[in-house]
Amino acid sequence: MTLRRPASFLIPFILCLALGPLAAADLTFDRYHKPEELAAAVQDLARANPGFVKVHILAKSPGGRELVLLEVGPETAKTAKSLPAVFIAANMEGTVPISGEAALYLAKLICEKADLRSDRTWYILPCGNPDAASGYFDKPQRRDARNAAPRNDDQDDQIDEDGPDDLDGDGLITQMRVKDPEGAWIAVPGEPRLMKKADGSKGEKGVWKLYPEGLDNDGDGQINEDGPGGVNIGTSFPHLFNYHAPNSGPWPGSEAETFALLKFFDVHREVGLTFVFGEANFCLNPPRSSRKGDADLNQIKVPENMAGFINADPNRTYTIAEIMDMVRPLVPPGMEVTEGLVAGFLGLGAAVNPLDDDLKFYKELSDKYKEFLKAGKLDGKRLDPAPDKDGSLELYAYYHLGLPSFALDFWTLPEVKEEKAADEITPEKLEKMTNDEFIALGEEKIDAFLKASGAPEQFKAKQVIEGLKGGMMDTKKMAEMMKQMPKKPSEEGADPKEKALLAWSDKELGGKGFVAWKPFKHSTLGDVEIGGAVPFTDNTPPAKMVDALLKGQVPWALEIAKKMARIKIADVVVQRLGAGVYEVKVWIENTGDLPYPTAMGRRDERILPVIVTLSGQGFEIVQGKKRSLVPAVPARGSQLVTWIVRAAKPVKLEVKAETQVAWGDSRTVDLGGAK
Repeated sequence: MTLRRPASFLIPFILCLALGPLAAADLTFDRYHKPEELAAAVQDLARANPGFVKVHILAKSPGGRELVLLEVGPETAKTAKSLPAVFIAANMEGTVPISGEAALYLAKLICEKADLRSDRTWYILPCGNPDAASGYFDKPQRRDARNAAPRNDDQDDQIDEDGPDDLDGDGLITQMRVKDPEGAWIAVPGEPRLMKKADGSKGEKGVWKLYPEGLDNDGDGQINEDGPGGVNIGTSFPHLFNYHAPNSGPWPGSEAETFALLKFFDVHREVGLTFVFGEANFCLNPPRSSRKGDADLNQIKVPENMAGFINADPNRTYTIAEIMDMVRPLVPPGMEVTEGLVAGFLGLGAAVNPLDDDLKFYKELSDKYKEFLKAGKLDGKRLDPAPDKDGSLELYAYYHLGLPSFALDFWTLPEVKEEKAADEITPEKLEKMTNDEFIALGEEKIDAFLKASGAPEQFKAKQVIEGLKGGMMDTKKMAEMMKQMPKKPSEEGADPKEKALLAWSDKELGGKGFVAWKPFKHSTLGDVEIGGAVPFTDNTPPAKMVDALLKGQVPWALEIAKKMARIKIADVVVQRLGAGVYEVKVWIENTGDLPYPTAMGRRDERILPVIVTLSGQGFEIVQGKKRSLVPAVPARGSQLVTWIVRAAKPVKLEVKAETQVAWGDSRTVDLGGAK
């Protein structure tokens, strides 16, 4: 629609009218928005709602795109925040378009409903990796999680000189296959569109070599080894950062996008809960607890030179809690023994697995999330979400910031239905079995189960049975491990994800999710065939599905936010001891369903204790502290703080319980004075 130019003095008025009621109402979710469109949409929300919405430009990507953060809440005009905040980051890898739509949907929802923003701040980052996110909309379309930072991948004298090429002109970067006696790949029997590694144990011999679609642009004998792009922002955070991965950057926080977020969390200590919208899902599957590392806090071996000092056995393992109990009698009075103190004392290094106390709330919420999906009829069988990745924001938020951190995905390919024997053991069945019921299956059945589950060859039934009997494992932990294992290839050898993609493409996309192999004359490889999966088909549903998927799943983030730790003063009891002396007891309560702080937060000691103060005029503290610290309050639990005070005359005192991330409370206390 073309507008006639109004008189200049009317322009601001007309713009305000246009951007006010229409900005949120016109925002629809029947298509995917480019990174620039997401940024423009949050700017529109801010202009339409100036009283409670503000936009922050955190950084500019190497590709010149702004990292735009939306702030929604009652304290947008304040620099120092008094209310807790929820931080939402979406599409940190730039390869999950629906996650950006989910963040924008949530922002719109919070702007429309005042009760959602009345007592907290929301920080919403709709696209954490805008350079990579543009790949979905570019031609040719390619899926690449790296930002636009120049990088010399092949260590020659040129940079980004050998990237993919759209050889067949279809606007997509797919694959090339070429017949070669040294090839390791063959077509899947019965489904020649799919490829699999030849299995020598079955007498199979490789026929094809696979390459990404492209040329040897720099003449070094390699294809597409130095394409445009540098660092995956989604895996560039400090926890378990991989220094040697080709797309991880030289160090954590090396990129402007990552550094801006690290700085933001350092400044904004009011953030008490984080969500990362992407491909992992802590709501469905609790964070992995099977990583191997020096700091598994449930199985700690005390070094021999320290064991005698704390009266520990160097030949057995302990939990961190058991070691803390050993250390407490040895420290000076008043010194608190924390997990961080013990971890530092023993030189345990970085924690790699979530702590048991935290896994409890993750598992409880996982059960509730499944009920939530069932109620919304979104519990259909689908492929498992991707596991959390080393160096991700969701791991950084939990392990380094000590916050409840949730990852959430919104779609994976539907499972291909396969007939299973009625007596076949699945992870779901295993989870419901007792240790004794599983052991009763016998070694033969257990060995068959382990083999079918893809367990390592050396992992035998006898070991499992001994572990179950000795208490080193249980069926629930085994089921959790099995769920995290890669899906075993089908009988014919097809990768389950590729098989599901092909089925989805054929049934729902009219075959447009997979490019049929077609011959092509390659300049250096000779006769090749070009084809394969269309980029993004496996993680990006058609635009017509987006609105319903968001309506059914985004509100779960609101449900989790309702469960944040909330500190209150539950009760105050004053007892007269005589001669103007009183005992004052105050119970500090956490009315939330999440602990204050998490167990990892207690270990990190980054989250401040609840600060409880007693103030007023005309009184003296005989016993206790004017400023008491309560390190932790469990979910739906309480802690007691006690003072002995003296007041010669009737006075009013104020008790305050203050936090940065869990609200706070105050109460007036009347003392009658000496009588």
